[in-house]
Amino acid sequence: MIRKRYLGSACGLLLLSLLTGTAIASSRELPNPSNAGFAEKLYRLDCGRSIANDESIWTPGENQGHSIEFSSTCWLVKRGNQWLLWDTGVPEATATDPNGWSTLPKLILYHLDKTLTGQLAEIGLKLPDVTYVAISHTHGDHIGNVTLFPDAEILIQRTEYEWIHGGNGPNENVNQLMALARRLMGNPRNLRLTDGDLDVFGDGSVTLISTPGHTPGSQSLLVHLKNSGFIVLSGDVVHLEENFAKSRVPSLNTDKQASIESMERIRQIIKTYKAIMFINHDKKQTDGLKLLPAFYD
Repeated sequence: MIRKRYLGSACGLLLLSLLTGTAIASSRELPNPSNAGFAEKLYRLDCGRSIANDESIWTPGENQGHSIEFSSTCWLVKRGNQWLLWDTGVPEATATDPNGWSTLPKLILYHLDKTLTGQLAEIGLKLPDVTYVAISHTHGDHIGNVTLFPDAEILIQRTEYEWIHGGNGPNENVNQLMALARRLMGNPRNLRLTDGDLDVFGDGSVTLISTPGHTPGSQSLLVHLKNSGFIVLSGDVVHLEENFAKSRVPSLNTDKQASIESMERIRQIIKTYKAIMFINHDKKQTDGLKLLPAFYD
């Protein structure tokens, strides 16, 4: 378990790699939109739904005491004979639990209608067929099934991994989320710690984008498809379209200024790449998107 921080020196990176057996990926430039490669297919998976009892946690200053329903979405990218899973959703055991599951019991309750394993089977895949699991951030509704993929390479920002193994902060809800993250993540044997943006396949088809603020090492994903163009998978850089329009930052975010800067970065990426953005938790938007076995190409 990592308890120390190795912030930037080459010696620190080498020591971290030796101590943990992890691979470390350095930051790279974003792809050139004129010659970026293509992923073949992008599938949306239903990874849970939830009811929160106080919307104002996500919309500070508005909607206090109002409940809100969120979607939880995972995405599956096919590139050649390799598959990348973006987030793993609510734990599969939730599907058989009528009481649901929660990351913060006083605030939010999750239910699961379809398992990840079952949805992959719909398109003829088994769990070992997944080559990469990329983690937007370590909140429980995004990493609930990481341990189902022991052979996959787990892609996570180094800052994020060190954060959940560091000391507690002033927000007890955030501390609970960190403790849950440590339990759900376990100790992946194929862990790849990234520093900033990463061109996953080296051809601009799938790119991890550093978007800190919601958590210290939050990231988003840029996928390039031949017919659909560039698509930004938001992670939790934003929860609702209205939040994005207003640069509104949830109170659970660890850094308000970084959150605002990450939203602005995504706006610039959308402009540069003429991209569309799929927002993980915005149920209104999600309900209108294709669902596996349908796909974007």
